[in-house]
Amino acid sequence: MPEVVIKGVVQGVGFRPFVYRLAKRFGLRGYIRNLGDSVEMYIHRESPEFIAALKKEKPPLAEIESIEIIRGEEKEYSEFSILESSSGKASGSSLPPDLAICDTCLKEIFDFRDRRYLYPFTVCTDCGPRFSIIEALPYDRENTSMKSFKLCRHCLDEYTSPESRRFKAEPTACGECGPSYELYRGSEKSSGNPIIKAAALLMEGRILAIKGVGGTHLACLATSSWAVKEMRRRLGREKKPFAVMVRDIKAARKLVFIGKEEETLLESRERPILLLKKRVSEISEFVAPQLHTLGVMLPYAGVHHLLFNYMNSPALVMTSCNAPGEPMASERKDVLKLGFHDYALLHNRRIVNRIDDSILRVVEGRRAFIRRSRGYVPGAVSLKRSGPDVLSLGAEENVTACFLVGKKAYLTQYIGKTTSPSTLEFLEESVKRMKALSGAYEIEAIACDLHPGFQTTQLAEALAEEQGLELFKIQHHEAHIAGVAAEKGIEEGIGIALDGFGYGYSGEAWGGEIFFFSGSDFDRAGSMKSFPLIGGDSAVRNPLRITAGLLLGELEEEEVNEALTALGMESFEVEILLKQWNKNFNVFQCSSFARVLDAVSALLGVCRERTYEGEPAMKLESFAHGVRPELDMPVRFEREGKIEVFNSAKLLKACLDYLNSGESREKIAASAQKALATGMAELAAVKAQDYGVKDIVLSGGVAYNEVVVGEMENIFNQQGLRLSLNENVARGDNGLSLGQSYLARLRI
Repeated sequence: MPEVVIKGVVQGVGFRPFVYRLAKRFGLRGYIRNLGDSVEMYIHRESPEFIAALKKEKPPLAEIESIEIIRGEEKEYSEFSILESSSGKASGSSLPPDLAICDTCLKEIFDFRDRRYLYPFTVCTDCGPRFSIIEALPYDRENTSMKSFKLCRHCLDEYTSPESRRFKAEPTACGECGPSYELYRGSEKSSGNPIIKAAALLMEGRILAIKGVGGTHLACLATSSWAVKEMRRRLGREKKPFAVMVRDIKAARKLVFIGKEEETLLESRERPILLLKKRVSEISEFVAPQLHTLGVMLPYAGVHHLLFNYMNSPALVMTSCNAPGEPMASERKDVLKLGFHDYALLHNRRIVNRIDDSILRVVEGRRAFIRRSRGYVPGAVSLKRSGPDVLSLGAEENVTACFLVGKKAYLTQYIGKTTSPSTLEFLEESVKRMKALSGAYEIEAIACDLHPGFQTTQLAEALAEEQGLELFKIQHHEAHIAGVAAEKGIEEGIGIALDGFGYGYSGEAWGGEIFFFSGSDFDRAGSMKSFPLIGGDSAVRNPLRITAGLLLGELEEEEVNEALTALGMESFEVEILLKQWNKNFNVFQCSSFARVLDAVSALLGVCRERTYEGEPAMKLESFAHGVRPELDMPVRFEREGKIEVFNSAKLLKACLDYLNSGESREKIAASAQKALATGMAELAAVKAQDYGVKDIVLSGGVAYNEVVVGEMENIFNQQGLRLSLNENVARGDNGLSLGQSYLARLRI
């Protein structure tokens, strides 16, 4: 008689009670139970109809990857039952991510006849926290932070009844037995209903810390410029855009333009932050200054819906509660210690795995992750090919780690910038947790960035030595391209990597690169022409210095002096800059596409001080949004050593000439972006012809720019070339670890 082993997302999604009810319907006897990475089932007779119904009618959150039927000896069972879980090593995470509250639970919260009326932690098997509360597999209550809350009689009846939609729903609770909220001012608790009071305080313009599913937000009214500016002052976050949480989709439509695919993403059970084009609205201009997009998300936890229920505001600013460069705070003592807030609305359910909100954007019809975290982690990314288990640790900014296990890639939640000791510790903790959840017990190699100064590189070296693993240092841009190849199953093609900075093989600052790749072999076939960063990091913070470096490739020093002075640079600054240039002091050669965008932004006066990552280029895109790129811009290629390069200095000189002639700055911005995209696309197309390939892959932080992606795609389509980009991991450094581990696997 058959024993059935089912792998996939089959734990914590109501799969066992579903099978129980299905077996009863088909008159089957036997059992089902959780294993470490799957469910095991025995039925007393073969039933193809049962298996077919199992596949067709599975719960909405369940994902069946494989069904293995093993025929063996007949066993005697009088009925079908659900057995206790069997512990054991996982060989692939079967745990779903944290998901938004479902409509059924939401109705219960607002039904005064229901015993969970106004209870913010109402969940069932179709929704609620998973990853943020789990300590180990199998996913049972005793392996989560819910073990601290003993079920009351009513909740226990639901939890133990296979007929209930809360059967084995581990976060099950009610107001009698579950977690609860408290409102703090300093270290003192306030009396009364904490959520009603919190809503009233927000309406008064106060700043609140609000503990949610995977961490803590800082919140204030998005319509209050005073509150938004005060939050910026406290955080030291002068211009970086905030995201907003909007009451519902109707309210969102008044703030932003929403397409069909974007609406689906906004209302999905993952509930990410979605970057959408702004409308004229009552939202404060200080929420996302000088940008044409606004990060919007819908409520995903009971507490969010309750807050809006007691407020008449359409939107709240919701940003991570953390000190600059540090992980998000999740413990009460840490939140209260930060002191960014006036009041803190905190609950007493421990967050085991803190996890930030995910951020996406739809670029030219494709889903583009900017940050893949809550709602998606620990879900696996499927690959086309298998191989040895590998761990990779990312670069330095926007870090994730990645385990390759069989045909699955398991990326950790967003970690952040690993220059901070506490963030590096967070990375190490997350790696240990994901290793257990993914079942990566036989790692053969570890991969990291080529840069010797990154903390992740040094951690990888230490782990490789400690565990006797082979270490692979992967060039930054090759990893970007390999991530697309891994996700799309592309074996050979031309790769374009466009970003801010990546360590080249001889220590150069790369960032606008074209490669031919075949498997794990990469041949650098083209690039942006290198230009000087005068002052190194100082130039990145003050992009008019990048403008100067590019102009010095086309103009005499005196002409550059005049141009910079006319653009507003103080004469003493110009003098210092030119002295550095002449003495080659703290001057670094760079081929970064993003830095050229920064130079254009500074030249046009759009952004001359970079206060957050990507700011000048993002503001340039917004500045030119909706403007036709009508101006003629030079696209020139040169031979430099063994490769062809695109000379962007000539393009910047043309921008300066147009500016001096009184041409519209918006037209210059639009035309420059188009010309830069055209130059790299045409060079890539030539290389595709030289190498005889049809596939082009594009990755890196610039791959979120709609003008660049759209122009490149038009050129490739006209020449019969196929363009692929990351859609299941981030295109920027947040997804870099996938490419690192994939190349390491190929090179073992």
